[in-house]
Amino acid sequence: MKKTLSSVQDLIVVIDRDMRIVTSNWKNCDSIAANEKMGHPLCYNCLMKQTKPCESCRMLEVFATGKCCSFEITDPIDNKAKLIELSPLFDDNGNVSMVVRHAKDISECKSIENILKMREKQQAAVAKLGQEGLAGADLGKLMHESVRLVTDTLNVEYCRIMKKEDHNAVMVAGVGWEEENNTKNESQSSKNDIVCYTLYSDCEEDSLIQDNNSQDKFSGFSLLQKNGIVSGMDVTIGSREDPYGVMNVHTTQRRVFTKDDMHFMQSVANVLAEAISRKEAEENLKKYAKRLEDANHLKVLFTDILTHDLLNPANIIRGFTEELIIVEDEDSKQNLLDKIHKNNERMIYMIESASKFIKLESIDDIKFEEYDFLPILEKVVRNLGSEMNKKDIHFDMKATGPYPSFMNPIMEEVFLNLLSNAIKFTPPNGRIAISISDSMDKWKIQVTDTGPGINNNDKEMIFERFRRAEKGSIKGSGLGLAIAKRIVELHGGEIGVENNPIGRGSVFWFTIRKAPCI
Repeated sequence: MKKTLSSVQDLIVVIDRDMRIVTSNWKNCDSIAANEKMGHPLCYNCLMKQTKPCESCRMLEVFATGKCCSFEITDPIDNKAKLIELSPLFDDNGNVSMVVRHAKDISECKSIENILKMREKQQAAVAKLGQEGLAGADLGKLMHESVRLVTDTLNVEYCRIMKKEDHNAVMVAGVGWEEENNTKNESQSSKNDIVCYTLYSDCEEDSLIQDNNSQDKFSGFSLLQKNGIVSGMDVTIGSREDPYGVMNVHTTQRRVFTKDDMHFMQSVANVLAEAISRKEAEENLKKYAKRLEDANHLKVLFTDILTHDLLNPANIIRGFTEELIIVEDEDSKQNLLDKIHKNNERMIYMIESASKFIKLESIDDIKFEEYDFLPILEKVVRNLGSEMNKKDIHFDMKATGPYPSFMNPIMEEVFLNLLSNAIKFTPPNGRIAISISDSMDKWKIQVTDTGPGINNNDKEMIFERFRRAEKGSIKGSGLGLAIAKRIVELHGGEIGVENNPIGRGSVFWFTIRKAPCI
């Protein structure tokens, strides 16, 4: 038996009913003093370093039951984790005469198991914080929960989040620290009091240990020394160029933080950075919404000024001018009154156009109903018929209808604008044509004139407000086509302009969504 025992690396002893060691492979255990191995020492003296049997002696249990048992202990011989296996030996009468005690070293396995448990705990902590951050948790509560989880997970006494404010770093959440002791000026020069400090690094190098020369900005080294702290770790929250601050952990134990510890801390810091970024984005959106609301109020005020304070005097001028034109018989004065009247009409048109555009800019949603737009178009043609007759314009409209579409009656403004522009720019004895074609799920309306046309460089610009192409002496507000474009876009359509294929003039077109029926 002794030869067999000597070939086993683990410590194996055989114990009799008097709790004495009968035989063993002592030579494999240098941790037991030679004088303690002499004779047949008591097992609890030699193996457990006690003067009497253990209170719950498993050995006695095996002698009594005859059953094997196993358990884990921290071996007092070498302070390593051991798996103890007790196996009974029976005599000829079937009674337990001795017990074999096998002590197997499992310290490495336990260390790996503890590391895996620690990593699992760290992952769970990051996941929990990440879920709370995505759920929109209050930022202050999230920070306090973060320092609590980090302290518990890394098994340290201190953890805090230091926010950068001007030239100071102020604690916004902490465990183990008193708030009044956690405001530090960045210009403090006492930075050489740490015995051992583990710094986070983005590099693929091992943990960096710095003795007496740490360059960290936020930790406050004299404060650490006062609290007996000798080890710690800092990670940046946010970008290094413009950080929110740092999260740091500290302990009174000499400890080298591993890369996994650093990655865990950085993951928590990243969750906080994302939550801070989300909070800042929400605040910016609120400010932007407030500015939009204020801008809309200004638009409403400006519209009121246009329609009341400016339009009313212009209409009064119109009335008096028209009366003077009727009664005045002197040609020179009549000519001046005509100029006053035309310019006043132009001002009224500009005020009304600006008012319409501002109102359209404020519309988020308009009601659409099923309409045949042909009657609306025919009404516009009738209203402008006299203007075309004055210039002897030949007018042609190819439209038979019906043209069922989803629209709002405000679409009349588009017909009016395009046709009045065509009349304005078409010379006497010119031609204007309106055509309607089927374009998949939309109707396409075209207004063709024989005016001076539009340069290619101006075709996009003319649909912008207060922008117009140069067309000789004819002036405009620069709002008409912008209003038309806004109305068409509100209807989900498109608008544009092309050259007249005959070589002179323009073709303005836009689309309207079809409706299945009227």
